[in-house]
Amino acid sequence: MEFPLILLYMTILIADDSALIRSTLGKLITRKMEDITIKNSFDVKSTIREIDSKPVDVLILDIQFPDGSGIDVLRYLKNHGNKPFIMVLTNSSSRRIKKQSLQLGADLFFDKSDEYEKVVDEIIRLS
Repeated sequence: MEFPLILLYMTILIADDSALIRSTLGKLITRKMEDITIKNSFDVKSTIREIDSKPVDVLILDIQFPDGSGIDVLRYLKNHGNKPFIMVLTNSSSRRIKKQSLQLGADLFFDKSDEYEKVVDEIIRLS
């Protein structure tokens, strides 16, 4: 019998180059949940640095960054330990990007334009 993953205290990293997206998503999550820490990163380098400094439970990952791609982060995580639960949230929602993200270890894939709220629902489900 499989049991669902239940996290009593969560650390969530929102990795997006848009300060507005990071802020809005962080507020949506903290309004609905307690016992969480929200961390933020804005590019590939800062995302990897945040994950390496202290493991996170949930990574909300964009694909487009000024210094590379969320695909680079997924490749890094695939080759290193401490993989968090990964939700890709992006405007780059082509079938190719979705397939590649899931193959590289993303657990869920959402389109920013019409599935934004699903990210919060999934985080609540994980808790």
